[in-house]
Amino acid sequence: MLSKSKFILGQQCHKSLWLSINGIKPTNPMDESSKDRLRAGDQVGDVAKELFPDGLEIEYLGSDFQKMCDITSNAIEAGETTLYEASFIEKGVFIRVDIMNKTSKGWDVYEVKSSSSLRSYHQEDASLQWCVLQAVKGLKLNDTYVVTLNNKYEKDGDINPATLFTKHLLTDYVIRNQFEIENQLEDIKLVSISNNEPEIIIGPQCKKPHACEYLDRCWPKSTKEINSVFNLYRLNLDKKLAFYNQGIISFEQIKSDTKLSLTQQNQIKANEIKEPIINQSKIQDFINSVEYPISYFDFETFTDAIPLFDGQKPHMQMPFQYSLHIQKDAESNIDSDIEHFEFIASTKEDPRRVIAESMLQNIPKSGSIMAYNQSFEKNCIKSLAVHCPDISKELLALNNRFIDLIDPFRSGGYYHHEFKGSFSIKRVLPAICPNDKKLDYKNLDINNGLMALSAYKKMRNLSSDERISMRKKLFDYCWLDTYAMYAIYSKLLEIVKT
Repeated sequence: MLSKSKFILGQQCHKSLWLSINGIKPTNPMDESSKDRLRAGDQVGDVAKELFPDGLEIEYLGSDFQKMCDITSNAIEAGETTLYEASFIEKGVFIRVDIMNKTSKGWDVYEVKSSSSLRSYHQEDASLQWCVLQAVKGLKLNDTYVVTLNNKYEKDGDINPATLFTKHLLTDYVIRNQFEIENQLEDIKLVSISNNEPEIIIGPQCKKPHACEYLDRCWPKSTKEINSVFNLYRLNLDKKLAFYNQGIISFEQIKSDTKLSLTQQNQIKANEIKEPIINQSKIQDFINSVEYPISYFDFETFTDAIPLFDGQKPHMQMPFQYSLHIQKDAESNIDSDIEHFEFIASTKEDPRRVIAESMLQNIPKSGSIMAYNQSFEKNCIKSLAVHCPDISKELLALNNRFIDLIDPFRSGGYYHHEFKGSFSIKRVLPAICPNDKKLDYKNLDINNGLMALSAYKKMRNLSSDERISMRKKLFDYCWLDTYAMYAIYSKLLEIVKT
């Protein structure tokens, strides 16, 4: 028996569906951020019920699908007009409908999503649902909707479901789509019962609309090699696959007349000679723009699908932590006189005011504020300024002092073959500062921003001792982000002096 999720998976890739149905262990299992999104989906679904309050929820009974369907049928016969998680089996497909509400014209069907916009696979989900419901004897349908979060909603007091959500009427679309859905359903059913693993060549379906959990099972190891066309800087997936389908996998196989950007040319050359490509003048131009004292600065943020605080929007980036290393002059070094400040907000209150005030207190009144990919930090500060109008002038003044440490790399000042087509700090740092254990993110329990986000949200439900432990892990991670910037900048200074 198929579920909606299995059908959507089969639409994306028959092979992935077959592997999942046959219990093959994923090579690329769902990460913590993806699990967070699922949890957010459950939360959004619960709040959406308030659009039609006082409904009857059909309890989830695990694999006892028929019993859930029987309870649903009995509820409809008893005259219930609003159902949550109504369950049906038709055409070999089991579905649970987020919300069903009976009108004078028939049942309206609502599928709730935690995203802030309507996606194509949402439409397919609704289409399959309609296909199944149409086959239910005696069930008269009226309209079907996909419900998403309203990204313009701003919490002000209690959550107002009527304005928090946007309803997308899809009845006409799903009716037009039924013929295609029926055909796909038959194909997917055949795949699901087949004894043979489908042979599918790699393609866009491996990463769109969702990253495949079996990616490494299908993609050759050669696609991960340092000289793989799949690592070419800012080459979109379609072009990478076009190379691959022509038998071009490595840099050496790229034809000499292929049009490439300067960075891509540097990437290929650096890989060939196994030496960094350095343009000292571009590095010097960047260094000349830096003013002491240097404030190496980094935010960590969290998001909530359902806003917790007044002035918060769905999925809004909310700064909760920062790290700040201050280098007073060129002679200052990390082992002696470089100051460090750090801050993590309480999980029980809106972090924006306290983090804004702490920043203004600790960041020097002059000198450059250095970030890595500065647009993120500057956008966070803009948001803080909106939330704190009385100190907005001081906050926005900080943005005028930002410089971006990624610039000398993006501009062609320095390219190392170990960058593998990326200028992220986690690629640049080990290449430009190798063999330094203090600079190794792998030694940390929390080693990326998504893990930090997840950890902070988990802290809301931890004991006091557990929160202390988690705070230390968060501090360690954010500290390394700003220390890494100091280390990278120090290396750039060494390069121009040689």
